[in-house]
Amino acid sequence: MAKQTVSIIGAGLGGLALGRCLRQRGIAAVLYERTSSAAQHNYGITLYASAYAPLLKTLNVSENAFKHRVAVDAAIGGTGSINHTISGVVRGKADEGEDCFQANRGKLENWLREGLDIRWEHTLQDVEPSPSVEGQPTVRFDNGQKFQTNVLVGADGTHSVLRRSLVPQSELTVLPFVAFNGKRRIGRVVFEDTIQCHLQKSNVISFTRGDIRIKLSIDNYADDKVSASWTYSRPSSGASDPLYKPERTPSGATQIPDELFEELASLLHLGLPEPLDRILDEKEVRNDRLLHWLMRTTLVPKEKLHDLTHGGILLIGDAVHAEPIVGGNGANAAILDAVSLAEQIAEAQETGKHSLSSWIDKRYDDWQHGIQSAKANIEAMHKSHNAKM
Repeated sequence: MAKQTVSIIGAGLGGLALGRCLRQRGIAAVLYERTSSAAQHNYGITLYASAYAPLLKTLNVSENAFKHRVAVDAAIGGTGSINHTISGVVRGKADEGEDCFQANRGKLENWLREGLDIRWEHTLQDVEPSPSVEGQPTVRFDNGQKFQTNVLVGADGTHSVLRRSLVPQSELTVLPFVAFNGKRRIGRVVFEDTIQCHLQKSNVISFTRGDIRIKLSIDNYADDKVSASWTYSRPSSGASDPLYKPERTPSGATQIPDELFEELASLLHLGLPEPLDRILDEKEVRNDRLLHWLMRTTLVPKEKLHDLTHGGILLIGDAVHAEPIVGGNGANAAILDAVSLAEQIAEAQETGKHSLSSWIDKRYDDWQHGIQSAKANIEAMHKSHNAKM
């Protein structure tokens, strides 16, 4: 096979990881991103050793250097420690006892972005798959740019334009759970006086009451502020639930019903442990950056993915196997996709064999298991046996 050109749609976590892994293997890739600049993802994500260890091995980076670069508490010399005895992290059975840490997504993406060729302000318009095996798909953007590429990878997330264009029947399923997220910047003095003592050297605290789950995560440390996030989630009570809006548009994520504040006030009245009572105080919550999350999943049928690879097109991460934000491991799965796909592309280039279709077979069972585990996790987190999925 002649030296391949690889084009990646989306400069999120999966796309960046793929770009870096390809670059490490001497394969040039260009990333096309619809936004005008890098997103400021200043929040924490849990990374598991099963995902970051293969990435670090591929990039020849030590775990210690990696954690001190991307951990949420790296600024104060931390390594993103999570104390499971107080955090109540729920994971799949295969993950029991696995090392993990809390990384700042923005720091992680900044690190992965180094040395990559990223073309900003490129919104995908349409794609024409190659009519023949080992042909080149044609890519068009709304700025008028058009080109052909040997390999086209869709890493454009849950709302993937590439997936919706080529596999419109693969719709997103919304799980019957309510979830709201708040982001807050807290003065260092206040944080140290009222919150830090409750963390017990962890960067995550979780609390459950009945089928309600509250999670507090440290996102980042700055000189005078600490960034933190909280998540409030529970099973939906049905179609009449004022906080369950599965049909809302993406732009509706910032429209927060007053019933949320009423529900949080009722919870506070019953009593919450410190520091969650401070975090969910109504006056503070109303000043937070609030988002209404939907727990979405999807999995593109294997046979359709095989058809796409014959035309030189692949999907990775949430674009092909979206997991819910709560209970899922989407970031870790996207990293594993990137590492393994880079290896497969390099092998195809070295051997001269068009073996991209076999990559789907290698990964598909893991994608199915990931979605099933995420559904089981979200039920277990909320002690929910009544939510029908």
